[in-house]
Amino acid sequence: MGVAERKLREKKQREEAILAAAKQVFQQKGLVAATMDDIAAVAELAKGTLYRHYRSKEDIMLLINERALQEMHGQFVQVTAAAATGLEKILRLTQAYYAFCLAHPAYFDFIAFFESPFPSTNVATLYATNTAIRELVMHLLEQGMQDGSIRTDLKAELLTNIMWASSYGIMQLIVSRGGHLTENQEINLDELFATYLTTLTAGLRP
Repeated sequence: MGVAERKLREKKQREEAILAAAKQVFQQKGLVAATMDDIAAVAELAKGTLYRHYRSKEDIMLLINERALQEMHGQFVQVTAAAATGLEKILRLTQAYYAFCLAHPAYFDFIAFFESPFPSTNVATLYATNTAIRELVMHLLEQGMQDGSIRTDLKAELLTNIMWASSYGIMQLIVSRGGHLTENQEINLDELFATYLTTLTAGLRP
């Protein structure tokens, strides 16, 4: 391995270590309160070294969020590939969303943050993946309308937005307030999601 290749490999390894440290800091302190100083400390780097790799906390947040969306989109494509009808694909996608958010609550925090109207960061880099997820959902809805598993009296574009809003809302409730629901209202979170899925199914079937 040449010197240039070794330096490139070391650069990528350091950047991965920085992202891992950043995820840890963001999960412990929150996306707003976390600082570059915190990330540098956990990554065991001088602050100047950190800035040579990433210009700002927002750059790190954007990259982590983009990775979260790409990973989620990849899982959506995988779980829907084997399903037969459009409705079955939609339900598998929704279940995959639930599993993904439970397995990666830190990733969901990023998705929720960039869904809010408050970030001042330029999020243009997230557009392509968000669009891919939206187009996948619309395609599956249209497929279900064609194969007869999904009602045809509603527009697929409108259903896509309703599905995203409702799925995002139920996951925000489960991930952000799940402990409160379990302790104070004695709600089983799996049962809560299953009820949502049943309601969604009933609303989509002809």
